Amino acid sequence: MCGIGGVAFVDPRRWADQATIDRMMAALAHRGPDADGCARVAGAALGTRRLAIVDLETGDQPITNEDGAVFLVCNGEIYNAPELRAQLQRAGHRFRSRSDVEVIVHLYEDAGVECLTRLRGMFAIALWDARRRRLMLARDRFGIKPLVYAARPEGVWFASEAKAILAAGVAGGEADPRAIDDLFRFAFVAGPRTLFSNIRKLPPAHVALYEDGRLSLRRYWAMPEAGGRSGATAREWAEALRVKLEESVRLHLRSDVPVGAWLSPGVDSSAVASLAMRHLGRALPTVTLAFEDPSVDETRRFPTLDTYAGYETPNRRAWCGADSLALLPRAVWHMEEPTAWGVEIPRMLLAEAAAREVKVVLTGEGSDEIFGGYPHFRLERISRLVATLPLAVRRALLAPLVPAGRPMVSRLLLAPRALTAERYARLVGPMHADERFRLFSPDLRRRLDAAPEAEAWVLPPERMRSRHWFDRLRRCDLELRLPDLINHSLDRGAMAYGVEARVPFLDHELVEFVGRIPAGLNARGGMEKSILREALRGVVPDEIRRRRKAGMGVPYEAWMAGPLPAFAEDLLSERRLRDKGYFDPGAVQRLRREQREGRRRLGALLMAVLGVQLWDETFLHGSRAAAPS
Repeated sequence: MCGIGGVAFVDPRRWADQATIDRMMAALAHRGPDADGCARVAGAALGTRRLAIVDLETGDQPITNEDGAVFLVCNGEIYNAPELRAQLQRAGHRFRSRSDVEVIVHLYEDAGVECLTRLRGMFAIALWDARRRRLMLARDRFGIKPLVYAARPEGVWFASEAKAILAAGVAGGEADPRAIDDLFRFAFVAGPRTLFSNIRKLPPAHVALYEDGRLSLRRYWAMPEAGGRSGATAREWAEALRVKLEESVRLHLRSDVPVGAWLSPGVDSSAVASLAMRHLGRALPTVTLAFEDPSVDETRRFPTLDTYAGYETPNRRAWCGADSLALLPRAVWHMEEPTAWGVEIPRMLLAEAAAREVKVVLTGEGSDEIFGGYPHFRLERISRLVATLPLAVRRALLAPLVPAGRPMVSRLLLAPRALTAERYARLVGPMHADERFRLFSPDLRRRLDAAPEAEAWVLPPERMRSRHWFDRLRRCDLELRLPDLINHSLDRGAMAYGVEARVPFLDHELVEFVGRIPAGLNARGGMEKSILREALRGVVPDEIRRRRKAGMGVPYEAWMAGPLPAFAEDLLSERRLRDKGYFDPGAVQRLRREQREGRRRLGALLMAVLGVQLWDETFLHGSRAAAPS
């Protein structure tokens, strides 16, 4: 685990300035406090900051092959490295370390770009092939690890985080209007965009090749289509699923440093923690997020796994309260793009608590995306069931199901059933198009009119041809929400405190298996993720196994109702809104009044406004060198 960065030039004789690479690595110091490294050659440079997890003594990067023609820096973990190493050694390759990522350079020697298909893990890779004078950038299948780049006339700059590219002085300086629109459309910035107009995310499951001054991207993996009818019974599917999950948890426990887990009252993190303890034969340290506000704190209503007989394990509470909004400046610096729900703050509180005991934590993220556990799956299912009823009957039936403060959902449930990008945005986001434009300033609206539409891989048609609505909606979550909200906030929040977060539910072999399960087995009897719950019989207590999803209840409504910290009150003032030019000051003040008076639930929307203002203050008009204290 580390932070990586560097450059490949058009001119094969050009050398990168060492001071520039040093600045890039200094910007990533929080990701790798244990060591740093750099390889500079004619035409390219690769740098790294290391958080030592595997092979503590000899695992420093960059790593090379036997003759020094291939250089590699990698952020992440390759969980099947021992098996790959044995195969490569039998084929005659010689290893210089026990590092898990050293297998990549030898696989590349044998298979070129196709080596990526043999990796089982989470990774962001930069590889320089000196013979071909080619840079290869690659990102894991679900975007667990981040990788951004800036394509410029002199070459391609890349890094784990945009702030390293900003430190090189080659990009930044202006916001991307489409990215701001995405934030209010989806509640997060959808890739490949970032909030910086000239920096892009490498999409998950993609490889980028830079050779002879040309940059090309292609997908190297795709989620298999959901299975249809099958001869296997539900119980047989469940038993096979449990075996795959057990295998994934076992692989994710490979580490040379202590491992812990984040634990909520829900079934996903409980399953991961329970299986980990079974494999280890002992307890492991856990951290649970708790909220001071009892209305959003599920730990007061539902006991966590560690309180059940036979599952006892050390548990530390990370508390999130009314004063936690004060962490937002630090969170925005680390995240580099805000969300509408403020999830970045709880992520950082969890990581801060975990860092006192461990360097690695297992989490339950990814389960809701692959098993359809989110409320929008239930809403979509219901809307399809009632689609043939008269409009008046539909209104009467659906009204009680619309979440508070989400009037656009009622229109969604009554709308045609085609799953478009805007329909998905109405399912998951805080505002639809008309409301967004009324909030934006005239200048931002003009910039949006002039900006190009979203790139092709945001809900591309060829990725949406599945025969089953469940599979199409799952693909939306896997390609948008998972990498750009869940994994983005997970990685940045954990790495802010030098913690590696691992996600056993996102082992690609497990996900491929889940993709073959008939879609109808995921919500039997009206219970979401029913096939997973069946697989977990005897793994977690039945009370937890049957517990419906509650989710992380971030208290953004209470935060935005005030009183606000001084920085927030200042950034939301009419003067500062007008100065920065993204939002209509009158519209924002009107929404603030409605929210404070309890007329509308607008906390998520106002969190997004505050986040954009703070992002601008931090990266366009402030110091980027270090996180705010």
